[in-house]
Amino acid sequence: MVYAPDYRRDIEEAVAGAIGVLPDTPLIVTEGNYLLLDDGPWARVRGVLDEVWYLDVEPAQRQARLLARHMQFGRSRERALSWIASTDEPNAVRIARTRHKADVCIDWP
Repeated sequence: MVYAPDYRRDIEEAVAGAIGVLPDTPLIVTEGNYLLLDDGPWARVRGVLDEVWYLDVEPAQRQARLLARHMQFGRSRERALSWIASTDEPNAVRIARTRHKADVCIDWP
């Protein structure tokens, strides 16, 4: 068995070894914003994945979901909007530049 990390929103941290994966597991689905990046350690990830799907969410819908999630986990509306503008949106732009490398692109309404 190998162990994979799990991201815990309540503590805003990844927890190493939180998910056990048995050797006979036929399919593993992972998610991550940086799976198609070419820099740093992320550059090695694409080589170990059979397929990468890119889910393209309309910016207004993405931002509304981010706002709700940040507020659900304790940020005020103002702090959440500031975080979205300074962190989430720059990340979204960076990640969108890798869309062309995905095997499948899905436009999400």
